[in-house]
Amino acid sequence: MRTPSVSAAAVCAAAAVLLAAGCDGGSGRAAPAPVTSSPAPVTGTPAAKVYNSVIKAPVFTGGEVVARAANATGGREMEINGGVGSGSLTVLVNCEGKGELTVTVEPLGFSFPLACVAGQVSTIGNEMNMNGGVAPPHTPGTVRVTASPGVRWAITVGHQNVSGRSDP
Repeated sequence: MRTPSVSAAAVCAAAAVLLAAGCDGGSGRAAPAPVTSSPAPVTGTPAAKVYNSVIKAPVFTGGEVVARAANATGGREMEINGGVGSGSLTVLVNCEGKGELTVTVEPLGFSFPLACVAGQVSTIGNEMNMNGGVAPPHTPGTVRVTASPGVRWAITVGHQNVSGRSDP
């Protein structure tokens, strides 16, 4: 019997990191993470953990949480505490129910959809590098979520500065 050169656990872990980070193979568009109904957490980057729930907001551990909502329906616009313009901004979203959810971050003009499924929690995590002149530091910003009727969702937006520490 032949032994694989890479363990199945390592392959699964690598796939989970790429999918949770929204990797799509280089097309430049965010790809949704796989749909699952498992209660176990899906692990993304070391800075973020996305749990399969819409009752509680996803957990962000890599810096400062700057916006959060849980067990929400319909649309909502939230202020990004501290604004945008430096470091990185991570958006973690879970949704459940048949339909689609769209997240837009302004004034960055960053937007992505997430297909939601009845009876299952769909997850996605996206990170934006705001260094390089996208906006001056501390520019007021918002995150807007729109969702189909019958879709429940939870979101966490986290900020991390360049050195890995959250801004004061």
